[in-house]
Amino acid sequence: MKTTALANIVGNSLLCTRPDADWHFFIRRLDGQTHVPFSPFHKKQISPANVAKFLPNWQTLRWTKIKDSILGKHESYAKDIEFEINVYSTQQSPKKHQDVIDAFLEFMHSV
Repeated sequence: MKTTALANIVGNSLLCTRPDADWHFFIRRLDGQTHVPFSPFHKKQISPANVAKFLPNWQTLRWTKIKDSILGKHESYAKDIEFEINVYSTQQSPKKHQDVIDAFLEFMHSV
């Protein structure tokens, strides 16, 4: 399974979307610095194995809900060693917080 990834260098994040999905995620460095290794994924396909390189502990992340998300109806985040990941549903999605986390984990299990 693959998803389209866009590297947002200005925002220092790697935004990952799938055209057929009602949820998205982005990864950014904990220190807020630009991460040059995101650049090769700009407008390219990214696999779960690629994502796992940035989030080696993706299976054991501790998720926190974000109340009143400006990105979507339901957003949660988790921190790994060097990066933070945010997962969120689109405005039209019926997914709740746990549903979005589960969708991300399902995507990642195809590693």
